[in-house]
Amino acid sequence: MIKRILIYFRVFTLVGILFFFINCLGKTKPFKFNDIQSLDVRILDTKEWRLKVKKEMKDLNKIMRPQLKYYLKKDFRIYEKLDSPYESIKLSVSNIDSLYKDMYSLVRRMKKTGSDSLDDVPKDTTVSYRFLIQSKRKSIKDQQGDYYKNIKKLKKAFKSTKQILMYIEDECKPLKQSIYELQYRRKLEKENIDRFNEKLNQALFIEPGSLYSNRIIEVSKTFESYRVKLESFEKFLLNIESIASKELGGAVVLIPKKEMPPQFVKRYKNGKKEYMEILKEIRKVSESI
Repeated sequence: MIKRILIYFRVFTLVGILFFFINCLGKTKPFKFNDIQSLDVRILDTKEWRLKVKKEMKDLNKIMRPQLKYYLKKDFRIYEKLDSPYESIKLSVSNIDSLYKDMYSLVRRMKKTGSDSLDDVPKDTTVSYRFLIQSKRKSIKDQQGDYYKNIKKLKKAFKSTKQILMYIEDECKPLKQSIYELQYRRKLEKENIDRFNEKLNQALFIEPGSLYSNRIIEVSKTFESYRVKLESFEKFLLNIESIASKELGGAVVLIPKKEMPPQFVKRYKNGKKEYMEILKEIRKVSESI
């Protein structure tokens, strides 16, 4: 009965931990601020988003120019399906840049005039800095919504050409998040590892040279090789975006459908399977000893 309760508790805890991390990593940070310092942090978040998108747009432009040129001659219907969302994406990015610059200028102006409250009202308006900034931010969020909506349309259009438009960050995010589940499952085996280490110490210092101690030492070498493999896969997950970008040649790539999935996805699937098998083997061997 107690064992069953512990199992339920572990499952509940795992679900809670995964929910927490997925929410942290899977959502855009809300643009809420109570003072100038928290406002600066939120503006920095928007700046970082712009830098990321600027990098992605550079790669997307390289893809779109030859594709549009090809389909303009080859198939005008496909050209239109590609061109419409692409132009909308560029427009959204341009609008966000303008809105961000306006918002940033407002903050600089507020600081230069010595205002110490977001609720102060600029001389040439009848509304507060807070209202003006929140208005700009709302417009930015609306434009970001259009941006992501048109990326989906563009991906769909490329599917009709038997090509996959892949945004590396979006593709890697759920793979990277799996590290929390894996590390939690690894932590559950700590009790078995601690118990094995006690046996190892006994084999080394109390019963050296016996068949049993030699068996324990051989197992310890196997466990060490397991540790290296587990940590190697965790390192791969932490760096999966840069690995994928290097493999495919950019932050946004166009892949023929017949070449899917890419190598980093295969490495992920094989590595995760091996990771889980190692944990099972550690439990099996530890309990047998």
